[in-house]
Amino acid sequence: MTFFDRAAQAIADTSLEATNRALAEHWLSLWTGDAMPARKSLRPEKLRTFLPTVLLLDTVPGESVKVRLAGTTFRRALDTELTGADWIASAPPDYRETRLRIISAIALGAVGIGHRRVEMRGEDDYVCEEILLPFAADGDGPATVLVHVNWQPEHLSVVRSATQALGNPLDFKVLPLH
Repeated sequence: MTFFDRAAQAIADTSLEATNRALAEHWLSLWTGDAMPARKSLRPEKLRTFLPTVLLLDTVPGESVKVRLAGTTFRRALDTELTGADWIASAPPDYRETRLRIISAIALGAVGIGHRRVEMRGEDDYVCEEILLPFAADGDGPATVLVHVNWQPEHLSVVRSATQALGNPLDFKVLPLH
């Protein structure tokens, strides 16, 4: 089975909600043969519907993760600008090592899928799904990891805890593609 076949199988075998499935299928369409798509293959005009709920992470595996781009939904829900931020430092201290390990594994060739409970003020909590997809590094630069969360727009103004939203997910699977 080729690298691409394993990526396609990982997506096919996972019960993703509709927007994450559509983004994953778009990601698969960007592959060239058996090589992960390059960061330069990402075209914002093709991702217009996803952009508010996307993070692009510049990743040096085992070393650093910096937010290259944060969609407007992240800024509104978490009440902070994430673009340019150290994504590891933004996590609660007890989750930083785990976050670096997970994102590094994805940058090196894995798909990540997680669910997290979002605590709401005056409303029932809800569970959102996130998907993390790798892009090959352009030259000697960092690898890019695309993150999409299916935030529910009607809940954006009532997130109770940004720390909770940035911390440990309820579950998280790393699906290696190698």
